Amino acid sequence: MTAVDWPAVRTRVLTLLECDPEQGTTAPPLTAQQVAEAEADLGAPFPPDYRDYLLHVSAGGWFLDELRRTEHGWGWAPTHRGADPTAGLALIADRGHGAAVGLALTGPHRGTVWMDNRPHHEVYPLRAEDGRAATFTEWLLDWLAHMEELAGATPTQRGQVAYCWHMGVETPIDWCPPPDSRG
Repeated sequence: MTAVDWPAVRTRVLTLLECDPEQGTTAPPLTAQQVAEAEADLGAPFPPDYRDYLLHVSAGGWFLDELRRTEHGWGWAPTHRGADPTAGLALIADRGHGAAVGLALTGPHRGTVWMDNRPHHEVYPLRAEDGRAATFTEWLLDWLAHMEELAGATPTQRGQVAYCWHMGVETPIDWCPPPDSRG
């Protein structure tokens, strides 16, 4: 994968939030010391691209759950899930109804993203167009590009597109076609 301009990614995220404040907010990036503390507390180093995201874009809070320290230690909010290094999957983005997007922290799939839909007994990799398991960066940039296409769409339209994307229509990181009418 080519180098990512993480400050430009942060600018894109902030621009989207400015255009649509209903989407919420995003936390500022973490410091290198905070990232190291989180890795130590959670028991596994983060994949390099997720680490770069945390250092240069955001600790989360809009599309991704916010990585933060509380009195219970480091975890992802709002549910304050920690990582399970034995399972190798950190649940970094709540998708509702018990489903979440996970980031593989260890093992042969380290750095790839997964749909953890255990209420339906499904855990599967989110795949790039070529069939490979998508990396965190591929998944994030795919989401960002599609959110930019949907600028100006209604919340219902955005929700439908997001639902299709998360439920794996076509290939899991692909999206449904954008709505024709944005009214």
